Amino acid sequence: MEKQDIREAMLEMEIARKRILQPAFQKLGLTVGQPRILNKLYEQDHITQKELADKCFLDTATISRNLDRLEEAGYITREKHPGCRRSFLIVLTEKGRVCAARVHGNFVRLDERICQNLTRQEMQSFLDCAKKIVTSLSLPPALLESADTAEEASPPGCS
Repeated sequence: MEKQDIREAMLEMEIARKRILQPAFQKLGLTVGQPRILNKLYEQDHITQKELADKCFLDTATISRNLDRLEEAGYITREKHPGCRRSFLIVLTEKGRVCAARVHGNFVRLDERICQNLTRQEMQSFLDCAKKIVTSLSLPPALLESADTAEEASPPGCS
């Protein structure tokens, strides 16, 4: 086993996941990122845009664009936050709740499929490893590569 095998396995898992989910989400007319947003709103409605962005691991610009599209499609509304004049609560409409329930069902079925051949111990071991990988990937870029190493590794014109 080589270290690159882990990166390749992570990529292969992501491609397999997309291959399963994308057709279902395309049938619902959803674009990349929107299913995750609808699923989080299905789990917890009436939250701020910032809270939703944090739950979806999205930056504010990306979530804002997605929310605009979801609002235009009639899936969500933005209501004034009673405790803060400068923020809004993101709320599913009835149409949005129906779509979000379908999205949620797809994620539940995916979770079942992912775990169908894993023991509880294997699931826990995988989660432990995944958390360690996320921690490593969360290090500041300067800690991952020194300027000297980057210059040596980069072909001319690739800096």
